[in-house]
Amino acid sequence: MNAILGVAAESVNAAAEVMLLPSLILAFFAAELTPSYATIGLAPAIATSFWTLARLPALLITGSRRRQQPWAFAAALVRAAAVAVLAVVASRTDPAGLAQSARPLIGTFFLCLIVYALAGGFGSVPSAALLRSAVAGDSWSLFSRRRSVWSAILCALAALIAARLLGANALPFPGSYGRLFLVATVCLIAVAVFTAAMREPLTVAPALSAPGLSPRALRQTFFDSRYRRFLLFRVLLSSTAAIDPFLFLYAVTRLGAPMTAIGGYVLAGVLGWILSSPVWMWLARRSGARAVLQGAAVVRLIAPAIALVLPPLAATQMVRDRFPDGSALSTLYGVAFFAIGATLAAQSRGGYDYLAALAPRSLLATYAGMTNALLAVVAFAPVLGGALIQRAGYEGFFGAIVALGLAAVFASGALPEIPMPARFQSEPGLLETGPRALLASRL
Repeated sequence: MNAILGVAAESVNAAAEVMLLPSLILAFFAAELTPSYATIGLAPAIATSFWTLARLPALLITGSRRRQQPWAFAAALVRAAAVAVLAVVASRTDPAGLAQSARPLIGTFFLCLIVYALAGGFGSVPSAALLRSAVAGDSWSLFSRRRSVWSAILCALAALIAARLLGANALPFPGSYGRLFLVATVCLIAVAVFTAAMREPLTVAPALSAPGLSPRALRQTFFDSRYRRFLLFRVLLSSTAAIDPFLFLYAVTRLGAPMTAIGGYVLAGVLGWILSSPVWMWLARRSGARAVLQGAAVVRLIAPAIALVLPPLAATQMVRDRFPDGSALSTLYGVAFFAIGATLAAQSRGGYDYLAALAPRSLLATYAGMTNALLAVVAFAPVLGGALIQRAGYEGFFGAIVALGLAAVFASGALPEIPMPARFQSEPGLLETGPRALLASRL
């Protein structure tokens, strides 16, 4: 029963995260309220960085506790409350009133987003510990497979719901988003109910280790040349995510894509994750996590390349004659979101496994903590990207992203070849704490 409840909690939570996808749905919600590109980029930046930073106090506070369930349940309730407040405010806001001032709604949005991200990051630690203690060790492999399957199914369903609620027959903004946030609230309440229904055993589960911050551990981390190469690669690859919140805005302004196409692009990203996961799994088993990370760097280049090539292609006479309404080009543009989903699936599968094989066992928590701390800073790349768009335009920004992507490809080639431990070769992704592929900048 614990395994069933765990699968339900994890898969429904993944579906809620799809409906609150920061790099697309929340970013475009902010774009409807402000003309500032930097402010638009702040939405995914807050979602990722605050989630990551909240894990450290969670490790310090809950790591030594025997009871993890109350902490996980409380965090789930706080997340549901934050999204519920946003749903109510968005639903009750008069669209005509936004023309006079959008400050109340955008202020509520960022406040709720901060609370949601902090509670999500904090709650991820006791939730993972609760699952490890509640699900029997001999059934963990079966539990992981069921969790992956049901997460994929519910994430695809969540993308369809988003496409429906934000589609052609949707309510005027922000009512359409209010309905979507309400559905996400129901999902988060269900996660809290499933968490509360689990029976936590009396035995103490192995606690997640807090990062070691002693001068000796930090010195060993910084002097490890193999780790420095990995860190450089992760920084470059994560920096290319600055493009994600602006791809849909670009489609609307330059390709004439309808605003209702956002749901279809969310579905394309989810399908990219689902359909590419078996490929990355096969590659990890055949060639290891290094090859998966190299593949992620190459696939990451597809989105900015499409964004640079498609508008000039659409301006040619042959394309205008063949596709006068531009709908086919808008559909083709979805390949960029499919590629992003595939890239994030690869990062989710290869990132932690590679680092776990690279780091000394006693310093794994320190290596992971240092990586997360740096990625929490890199998560603000979309803010810098928005400022660059306002200065150099979309073309200059996309050119910079392509340069970063190429640098990440070369950096992936410099990653040291590290033999994977037997447990990773038999069960790739074993150390993943949940189906978080669409937020895979979090380690």
